[in-house]
Amino acid sequence: MASETHEDRFPRGLEMLRRIGGENFDGPINALAETSADLSRFTVEYPYGDVLSRPGLDLPLRQLCTVSMLLADGSAQPQLKFHIAGFLNAGGTPEAIVELLFVSVAVLGFPATVNAVGIVRSVFAERELAFQPIKPATGDGAGRGWAGREMLERLVAGDAQGYFDRFAGTAPDLAQLSIDFGFGEALARDGLDHKAKLLAITIWLSRSRST
Repeated sequence: MASETHEDRFPRGLEMLRRIGGENFDGPINALAETSADLSRFTVEYPYGDVLSRPGLDLPLRQLCTVSMLLADGSAQPQLKFHIAGFLNAGGTPEAIVELLFVSVAVLGFPATVNAVGIVRSVFAERELAFQPIKPATGDGAGRGWAGREMLERLVAGDAQGYFDRFAGTAPDLAQLSIDFGFGEALARDGLDHKAKLLAITIWLSRSRST
């Protein structure tokens, strides 16, 4: 792709933007072109023509990764809204977006996640989606520790005790809370496959290491 010309990259990027953006897909880049035509062109060619058009991940999963990065950013709310809608345009489901929020709250925390809920709600409302809220979990939560340990063992190849022991000397309660909540409540939920969850977590953690 690096050796391709504008004539190759721009049409490919514009078509990808059409698939993600839906109606009025070119509105933002047209507005951008009023200030800088080159920046508008670059926005189509690089993110859409080079990156999002690559093979390797299907488009809904690629969009879910984009949404995950924008969730972590916290300051790009118009872009977050655009790409949540783009995830739905690409064939993603409303339920998957809501489940991503459960994983987000375990890794990014409540403020970033709760702030995004309003954006999710506005996207659903504008599209008049017949989305039914997920039914609350039943029971007293006593089984979440078991579910969390089982999920942790799957992720660390059976060494759940080693994870716990790294906390035990300083904050054993924190270790247990992370197993109960992070793994037992968020990661053990159905509604979003584990590959998507782990890709989102990888994005969030790699971003935190780079800042």
